[in-house]
Amino acid sequence: MNMAKLSVHGDDPTLRSILEVLPTDPDHAWRKGEPKAGGRVYLDSGFEVLIAQAPKSQVLPSRIRSYLAECRSRGVSFTMPRIVAELQLELNGDDTVDAPLDLSLADMQHLTEMGISLSLVTRCAAA
Repeated sequence: MNMAKLSVHGDDPTLRSILEVLPTDPDHAWRKGEPKAGGRVYLDSGFEVLIAQAPKSQVLPSRIRSYLAECRSRGVSFTMPRIVAELQLELNGDDTVDAPLDLSLADMQHLTEMGISLSLVTRCAAA
C-alpha cells in the first residue's frame, strides 16, 4: 500500500496552535520526554497525520494537493520557528512501475512555501 503522511514536531505551544486548525486529527501523537522504542525518549513533542493511502501511487498527488489546500485555507503553515514538518511518502515499488508518482514544480513550490520537507521511501515486495 502506498501512503502519504505528514509528520510534525517541535514546541508544545506552536503544535497546539497547528492542531487547533488542522483539517484532521492526528493518527499518532507524542509528548516530549515520553518513551519510544529502544528505551529512548522523544526529544520534542509531535504528531503524524495520514493524508492518503492508496493501492496505486498515482492517486497520492491529488490527495496530497487537496489536503494541503485545505490546510492553506485554514491558515496552517509550518514555517514557524521551532517546528519541523515532513511529508513522508511510502511507496510500494511494484505499484510504481506502470503508474509513477509525479509531483509537479508547483507541488514542490507549495511544500516549500508551507515549510514542509519531503521524505521518500520505496519498499520492494518480498519475492
